[in-house]
Amino acid sequence: MCGRYTHNLTWEQIVNLYRLTLPDEPPEALKKNFNVAPTTVMPIIRPAGNGRELVMAGWGLIPFWLKPDQLAKQPYSTINARSDRIATAPTYREPFKKRRCIVPATGWYEWQKVSAKIKRPYHFQPKSTPFAFGGVYDAWGADGQAKVTSFSIVTTDAAPGTAAYHDRMPLVLEEGQFDDWMRGPPEDAAAMMQPYGGAIDLWQVPDAVGNVRNKGPELMERAALL
Repeated sequence: MCGRYTHNLTWEQIVNLYRLTLPDEPPEALKKNFNVAPTTVMPIIRPAGNGRELVMAGWGLIPFWLKPDQLAKQPYSTINARSDRIATAPTYREPFKKRRCIVPATGWYEWQKVSAKIKRPYHFQPKSTPFAFGGVYDAWGADGQAKVTSFSIVTTDAAPGTAAYHDRMPLVLEEGQFDDWMRGPPEDAAAMMQPYGGAIDLWQVPDAVGNVRNKGPELMERAALL
């Protein structure tokens, strides 16, 4: 799975790396975050006419059909959409057909279990620049309430170099795949949901990353190996 990720990108970097056409100015809420946790509002990029648009969205997809009284008590996590279920699961099948996006990121965290009581956090960073996570998004609104845009990150089986740490990983897309993922037919997108085949840097990081209140750049520093 992907339960935490890093977003060490400036507005200028996002515009240039992901070839944004909209908006002209950065959203007020846009900022770096070295420990993105579920429910955090983060940028996603989606098609806009012939270009690409950045919007802010909550991490954890709220399906458009969810009833208002269910909003506060979703019975399951929607931060990740499994590649083997996304085309059929009620929460994701319509977004997968019509509302695919990319999620700007600089890496993600996983915890490796080393004993019954010890898990060590690692940061994973693909070497390709730019890259993004494949995602899906939805817009919820009911009874005249304001629209709530939210997203999930698609996950695949782990790549060989990461399987020792976790059996799942986010869908990592390179620049040449962005438009195909966002604009192509669902069957083409389905074929793209494969473990990442490129090089990935990984290193152990401080245990402080386990606290969602910690969000500074020190979380990505290499921890002393134990």
